Amino acid sequence: MYPITLNIANKKCVIIGGGKIGYLKAGPLLEAGAEVTVVSPEICEGFQLLEKEGKVRVLLKEVEETDYKDAFLIIVATNSTLVNERVYENTSQSQLVNVISNHELGNFHIPATLNRGMLSISVSTNGASPTLAKKIRNDLGEVYDESFEEYLEYLFEARMIIKKSSFSKEAKSKLLKESIEDVYKYSLKERYRFLARLLPVEAE
Repeated sequence: MYPITLNIANKKCVIIGGGKIGYLKAGPLLEAGAEVTVVSPEICEGFQLLEKEGKVRVLLKEVEETDYKDAFLIIVATNSTLVNERVYENTSQSQLVNVISNHELGNFHIPATLNRGMLSISVSTNGASPTLAKKIRNDLGEVYDESFEEYLEYLFEARMIIKKSSFSKEAKSKLLKESIEDVYKYSLKERYRFLARLLPVEAE
């Protein structure tokens, strides 16, 4: 499998299956800005709430090929093996398809992901053991705690200033390496001092 980070903002994503498993997959899609459609004769309470809030479009029906023919990404999460396989067989090679019940079908897996603001760490076992992937993600959560959210904001700000600065290419490279030193991770005061060094000195 080839690991990537995918921009799905405003892309049509279809979840086939209205149960809790499909609902759990909807959250990350919505957070990424996708346009989510759910196709299922019945939907769980979570999907009902999302539909009421206008966050997802729901088609209360048995799935047909026309429901996902133009979808960018498809997640197949019904409790019927036959339905899941039929949907997969009717998708095109240009579509991204994940079949929850069978990791050998489809062309992408959904990794266990840890999010800390702009930091995302994903763990995949290529379908061998999703349980282990989740355990590793949770272990990483203890190392990369909530403090990394503000730390990444500082690093982003520093990088933007450095990129736009008049420093030489070599100086920029050195500053970027310096910006991730531990002293800046643990001290807000040192972060402010570092950022201040990057700003041009106004002539008197």
